[in-house]
Amino acid sequence: MDNKIRCVIIDDEYPARILLQEFIDKVPSLELTGSYKSALEALPDIQGGRVDLMFLDIQMPDISGINFMKTLINKPLVVFTTAYSEYAIESYQLDVLDYLLKPFSFDRFMQAVGKAIQRLAVKAAPVVTERIVEVPAPPAEPAEPANDILLVKADHKIHRIRFDSIIYVEGLREYVTIFCSGSEKIVTLESLKNLESTLPSALFMRVHKSYIVKIDKIRALYGNQLKLDGVQPYIPIGKSYKDLVQKSLFEN
Repeated sequence: MDNKIRCVIIDDEYPARILLQEFIDKVPSLELTGSYKSALEALPDIQGGRVDLMFLDIQMPDISGINFMKTLINKPLVVFTTAYSEYAIESYQLDVLDYLLKPFSFDRFMQAVGKAIQRLAVKAAPVVTERIVEVPAPPAEPAEPANDILLVKADHKIHRIRFDSIIYVEGLREYVTIFCSGSEKIVTLESLKNLESTLPSALFMRVHKSYIVKIDKIRALYGNQLKLDGVQPYIPIGKSYKDLVQKSLFEN
């Protein structure tokens, strides 16, 4: 991505703002456009579309970071920075990019920045129509057996998720988000590696260190991205997975 990522810091604690500013100044691809002690102070910049990435504290006097994020229509990418771990699941349900638990290191900060670079690169990637490879819809399959259910614990409940309703799964550190048909999202405390071993390999495929997709939901391959049924943006394909993905989809 050629342009710098425009960042803002929103945190009511001065030392936290200074630390984040020092971290941002170390990264050439980042540009700090504002540092605010209140979310309301940052609102004009955000509403004006001048922000790509927001480092947002959760517990603040005027309005919490979570409630502030809920008020935004066109949200920039959001990384929560907080001293409280109990908001993690709720934050991932809001589709935040990452959750940095204070105090965090520069290395951990860079992991969040890497996610932002990847997400913005996928969003900005042009659609090259001549490289589109259409994936035909799979033939009708017989009724699935009784063990076609994934059981996950989330929101103090046990969810029964049918395999055929899952579109893809995204890993977020120690959590995963399961994206299902009907725009349903379920966030659960689980590793992507464990989930990969649980889901049947005949139906699901790991295509990236952060993504597992349902094979029959794949509709097209755009360069290093996959188009899934009713999903935007496209799902990236990791370099180490590309040969396996192409072989699995097109070997026949």
